Amino acid sequence: MIISLLSNAILMVMVVISMISFWNGYLSWKDLLALQAIMGVAFVFLSCYEFTNVSYRADVPKERFAYFPYSFYMFRILKISLFISFALMLWSSGTRVKFLYPICLIIAFTEICVTILKVYRRLCFVSIYANYILFSKSIMYQVFASDVEKVEFRHGIFYFIQKNGKSDDVRLVHIEKKKEFLKDIKDWLERNNISLNTDSKQLFEQISAQF
Repeated sequence: MIISLLSNAILMVMVVISMISFWNGYLSWKDLLALQAIMGVAFVFLSCYEFTNVSYRADVPKERFAYFPYSFYMFRILKISLFISFALMLWSSGTRVKFLYPICLIIAFTEICVTILKVYRRLCFVSIYANYILFSKSIMYQVFASDVEKVEFRHGIFYFIQKNGKSDDVRLVHIEKKKEFLKDIKDWLERNNISLNTDSKQLFEQISAQF
């Protein structure tokens, strides 16, 4: 939390200084660029360190199934492309508004580094425990078996439908170690007395037989 606040504070200070220089020329272009580079390096470092520090690693289970759906990559590609486009637009403006383009590049580069780090360290995952399933997507959260009304399986997708109406899905195509995952899910369902309907059970058995 402290690291996240510090990195956001650095970004805000960099934006404020850049805006002040944009309006009244407080810093020359070279001086501002040097300052942005220094603060940018600090921002990238802290953003990456947030996913490698001891306190964060302590929350990440050793036994987990990496889960990176297409939406994970699509969202980040769009975000990176957007900031790069803004940077090019500001840089080519020919006015002092170009003072802001390094910030866009810094954010885009940070997103690239964080994405690579998440994939390399398998920080998006599904982890199966005795009475709950831990999901780590954009945030980390638990789905307890006692809160699950039913589980359906169709088109290669598990739907965990909760009693409050919320639903979480896991697409098998994006799961690492599919054979082990299917076995653990089967054990989890049996352990917590959760039954699949006839169609889902048949499809589940067919898919399990393929691995």
